[in-house]
Amino acid sequence: MITTLVFLTATACWVKEETGKQMQADIAAAQVELAVIKKAHAEEKAALQARIKEADAKIKELGKVIEEYRRATGRSAADIGVDIERIKSDMMEIRGRLEVNEHRLGIIEKRLSIIHKDLDKRREEIETREQERIQQEEERRKKEQAEADSLPGIKRPEKKEDFYKLAYNLLEQGQTVAARTLFEEFLKKWPKDSYSDNALYWIAESHYAEKKYREAALSFQQVREKFPKGDKSADALLKLGFCFYAMERYKEALPFLQEFVQSYPRSKLAAKAKKMIREAKKKTKRRTKRRGK
Repeated sequence: MITTLVFLTATACWVKEETGKQMQADIAAAQVELAVIKKAHAEEKAALQARIKEADAKIKELGKVIEEYRRATGRSAADIGVDIERIKSDMMEIRGRLEVNEHRLGIIEKRLSIIHKDLDKRREEIETREQERIQQEEERRKKEQAEADSLPGIKRPEKKEDFYKLAYNLLEQGQTVAARTLFEEFLKKWPKDSYSDNALYWIAESHYAEKKYREAALSFQQVREKFPKGDKSADALLKLGFCFYAMERYKEALPFLQEFVQSYPRSKLAAKAKKMIREAKKKTKRRTKRRGK
């Protein structure tokens, strides 16, 4: 688990971004392959056309030679006819080979067309996903800004119970930024209060609600480290598993989920944790098989 948490602090990369980068790399590789095939196709086609042109010229030249040969030697038309048939046979063989090559080129051209369409489709998918990501990020930024702008106008209660309740109500209303700010202020004012472990836990939950799973996992781990016997220690353990599962880090999610089931077998969430363990094992196994191919 320590290695897992080190991973969180060492990288801020999102899995979806990694998937996008991999798709872009695949497209780049396919484009290189497409360029190579096109070049080979063009070179082979040019060579074939040159050979056909050369063959036609030779036929014409042979016709002249045969006519001159016939006049000079006085050979019979039958003898010359045999020579001509042999030449025709050779040329038919050459043309047959050229037709086979043309057929192969046709197959290559179809493949090029399929690759090109696939590249266009994948490029459109990436562009669409990128636009959606940008739009979601912009909407999230506007929401956070609106909440941040409203913070100065929020009157802070003097009593810690009321202060905590205000922050919690904001979180329930979906104002995650404002709620997180107030919970952080609460911890600064009352760092060793009986509500402190809950305040830190709800900070983690605010990150989780925003799908900032890396930040959420770090905060959930702080709950476990600072308040190992607190009310939210068990929930923080389970949510650590949820965070890694959401980041598609199934192998890292398993230890947290398994520890929760072993430590809290009678919890109402034990059944959900067991289900996630089964799914995480299946996904890990499939991923291992794909990498082994």
